[in-house]
Amino acid sequence: MNVTQLIETLNANKFMRSDEEVMSFDFALAELALHPNTEYLPALYLVFDDRCEQHEVMYGLIHFLESFELKDQLQAFIDSIDRMIVNAKEWTMILLYGILNQDLARSLYSQMLHSTHSQNRDLCTHLLRDIVANESPPLSSHAESVISGATAIDINIDEIQRDLSSFLKLIQDGNILVLLQDDRPIAEIKPIK
Repeated sequence: MNVTQLIETLNANKFMRSDEEVMSFDFALAELALHPNTEYLPALYLVFDDRCEQHEVMYGLIHFLESFELKDQLQAFIDSIDRMIVNAKEWTMILLYGILNQDLARSLYSQMLHSTHSQNRDLCTHLLRDIVANESPPLSSHAESVISGATAIDINIDEIQRDLSSFLKLIQDGNILVLLQDDRPIAEIKPIK
């Protein structure tokens, strides 16, 4: 099978309502993994569908996507988000949460969003604003940092007490601090705009 046929197989079996569909999906994904190519990354994001009955199998697609260079993953996510969200809002949010929870991915995603003039930039920003409004720190802080272009930094209270002036400088430079106590977020400090 060629790449186009393998992606068609993924799409034809993405609901995974039977063992045959699960096996066909897994087979196509395994074949694609043998010949990874960034050209078909946007098409892979469009395989996600919230009507899928076997989430653990669909997570295999996430793991496959994670095998690509981070910048390529993020660009494909941004490029296809407007079509992806139609049938896969839950999966879109799962992927976005994953981006926000990884420092390097979050930073690169922020840079890419702020440097693109894509129509999808507004949609990505809207989803991030939903996270700011509906989630608690550190996730909301991370989303806010992507929107603002600032950096959200997780920091233990003990560290602040040892070097308060350095952390005040970080805030003055536009960063958001998420204060942790026993590795649990308890507050966030952000600059006044």
